[in-house]
Amino acid sequence: MSDRPAEDYAWFVEACAKESDGICATFVRNLSAEEALRRIGATPGDISGEWGVAAYAAYGGVVLVDYGYAELPEAFSRGTEAATVFAGLNDEDFVYMANGVVVTRFEPYLPDWRQGSDPDRLLAHMRDLGMPVEEEAPDYYRMRITRALALAERATSVHLSPAHYAVPAIVGSVDHLY
Repeated sequence: MSDRPAEDYAWFVEACAKESDGICATFVRNLSAEEALRRIGATPGDISGEWGVAAYAAYGGVVLVDYGYAELPEAFSRGTEAATVFAGLNDEDFVYMANGVVVTRFEPYLPDWRQGSDPDRLLAHMRDLGMPVEEEAPDYYRMRITRALALAERATSVHLSPAHYAVPAIVGSVDHLY
C-alpha cells in the first residue's frame, strides 16, 4: 500500500491542464501498456482514429490517459484491478473495478455518496487522504482531484511518477469507446 500524500499528484493535474480542460486517468495493476490498449480494443501505435489514449508504463502496472471520457467496460479489469479518475468541466467520476465488477464508485465532489458492490472498501484510504466520507472537510474540495488520483494509486498499487510520464507513451485509437 502506498502512503504517498495526495499532493504528489499536483504535477500530473498541472500537466493535464496544459493539454485539456479535463482529465481522465485509469490506473491498472499488473498490465503492460500494450496489453491495456489491447483490452480496450486499441492497436498499440495506431493513431489513425479521431480519439486516442496514451498508455504510460508505471510502477506496478500502467496508467492510461485520455482527454475525453470513455467509460471502460467492466471486463477491462478481469483478472486485475483498475481505478479511473475523471474530471471534466461539468462532471467528475471515480470508479474502482476488480475482476470485472464495479466495487466503488462516487463523484469526487461528493465522496460520501458511494455506490458499487462494496462501496466502503476504500474507506480507510479515503479517510487517510482527508476525503469527507461522512462529515465536512473544509479543505477537501480544492484538492479533490489530486486526492482521487492518490486513492486510485492506493487502490491499485500503481504509481505514476513524473519520470514515468516523461517517457513517451504508447498510443492507440479508441474511437469505438466514444
